[in-house]
Amino acid sequence: MRPLLSRARQIAELDEDPLLRLRLLSESLLTIIFRRLDHIWVYEHDYRSLSGDELETLLSQRSDFEHLVSGLLAEAVDQSIFRALPPRLATRQFLNLHNHTYQWVRPEGQWDAAFLSREYCATLFRGFGASDNALPDLEERAAAFKRDRPDLPLDPEAEWQPAAVGG
Repeated sequence: MRPLLSRARQIAELDEDPLLRLRLLSESLLTIIFRRLDHIWVYEHDYRSLSGDELETLLSQRSDFEHLVSGLLAEAVDQSIFRALPPRLATRQFLNLHNHTYQWVRPEGQWDAAFLSREYCATLFRGFGASDNALPDLEERAAAFKRDRPDLPLDPEAEWQPAAVGG
C-alpha cells in the first residue's frame, strides 16, 4: 500500500482537472496490481487475519487511499463534470471495478494497465456523467417488466415459470 498511497497523493495534488487525476490514479492502481499480483492476492484474501498495529496501519492506508479517490470524485461533481451522486457510492464503484481485476488479469495477457485504465475510466466517467435525460425511460421500463412479468423474478434462487405464448 505504501508505494500506491504515495503515488496517489502525488497525483491528487497535481494542478490538473479531476478527470485527468482520476485517470492517472486508475492507471497507477492497475500498474501495481499487474506488477504485484501475488501481493494483491494475499492482501485481498488475508488482510482480515491481521491484528493490532499491523491491521490498524493497513486500514488507515486503505482509508487514506479511498479518501483520495472520493475527493477527486467530489471535485468532479462540484465542477459539474459528473452528475450529483453519493461520493461514497461513486468511490465504491471506482474501487470495485479496479480492485477485482486481480482475480482474472494475466500480466502477460493481451491487456496492459494503461489499456484497462482507459477502458475502465471511459465506462465509469460516462456512467457518472450520464444525466437523467440520457436514460429517459429505463427505470419505468424496468418497473413495467417486473410488474408485467412476475413469472420472471430477478431473484436468482427463484425459478422462472413458463409463460404462455401469444394472446
